[in-house]
Amino acid sequence: MIRFTSFLTMFCLKFIAICCFIGFSGFTLGAQTPVATAPEKLKTWSEGYLDIHFINTGRGDLSFLILPDGTTALIDAGNLQKAEFEAKYAPLKATSPVPNDSFSAAKYAAHYIRNVLPSKTPLAIDYAIVTHFHDDHYGSLVDLSKLVPIKNLIDRNFPDYTYPFDLKQFLSKNAIFQSYLSFANSDTVHTEAAKVGSASQIKLLHAPQRYPQFQIRNVKANADIWTGAGEQVLTHFKADDMVQYYEGKYNENPLSLAFKISYGDFDYFTGGDNTGLQGFGLPAWFDVETPMAKAVGRVEVTTLNHHGNRDATNDFFVKTLDPKVVVQQLWCSDHPGQEVYQRLIYKEKNAEGRVILSTNMHPETLVTYGPWFKDNYQSTQGHIVVRVSPGGKEYTVYVLDDRNQDGVVKRVFGPFVSK
Repeated sequence: MIRFTSFLTMFCLKFIAICCFIGFSGFTLGAQTPVATAPEKLKTWSEGYLDIHFINTGRGDLSFLILPDGTTALIDAGNLQKAEFEAKYAPLKATSPVPNDSFSAAKYAAHYIRNVLPSKTPLAIDYAIVTHFHDDHYGSLVDLSKLVPIKNLIDRNFPDYTYPFDLKQFLSKNAIFQSYLSFANSDTVHTEAAKVGSASQIKLLHAPQRYPQFQIRNVKANADIWTGAGEQVLTHFKADDMVQYYEGKYNENPLSLAFKISYGDFDYFTGGDNTGLQGFGLPAWFDVETPMAKAVGRVEVTTLNHHGNRDATNDFFVKTLDPKVVVQQLWCSDHPGQEVYQRLIYKEKNAEGRVILSTNMHPETLVTYGPWFKDNYQSTQGHIVVRVSPGGKEYTVYVLDDRNQDGVVKRVFGPFVSK
């Protein structure tokens, strides 16, 4: 009896040891337990690539670009005040700050920029572009400049700010605009007005000779729009037209800057809050998208003008640019307009579908529009990165987790061939 007990004890101990060995070796008996793996992270930019980062702060537009030779650019740096907006425009709702209230938009953007730049690259922004003077597009720029030095600044009306009338006087009590004026006129930054039609105002600063197929074209500023031929420009309307229509006031949105970035066969368009709605008693000049689209032509990627609001992204604009990838930067429960969404998802027989991505989507928007709306968005939350391969022959789109600064990849689309 003693021998049998000893034998049984030894057998049990050996069996337990074998099971432990098998478990620690990555195998299991019975049901399989998945082995945790480290999440994929976005690889650091390297020379020859074009990276376009749409950074979701939950407070407006902010995109950071690393150009093929390492030149850096910032397009807008919004900082919408959620409480003020909701008090003024109730029952509309604004999205919450990302990742939370402990980070200002400027601080979060600075952390993001620092993390995506190669380790030996100086922390600096070579070009900062302000599309127009609305808080959700430039409200955090001055604060960001204190964290990440800005070398060159481009806006729609430096140095006079007299279009369509004296903005210094009209916005004399606007603290954000006045702070911006002080920065734009300071010795710490070189400021210029955008030169419509130019493909050399914003240029590669480090090794332009290596990338002759890269350029940034200034498409629009104020009422001036590039025609698509050389550096020719047309004036779409007069300042008095706008002031008269708004009875002594004006509208910043149709005055926004717009740009076309080309790298080989790859083209990208971005246009601030430019408008394109026609009819409904609106003046003809309100549609600035149609003449822009005629000049820009087809692109691989576009942002939605005015966050996808219903006064923009008209039918002609969508059909002419015909983007494969659409990026929506939004912060409000009425973004996008449902008719804009319908124009984006429509495709003719045998045509390729679009990849539609949003940096953010308010929960109430999804409730209002229903499940089919969400089904046609490939992503509704996260930083978005468009990475164009050397020479611009193909591009890949990444959606990153915006809850942290680790660059964790949530989804990947592509690579797509540039046409």
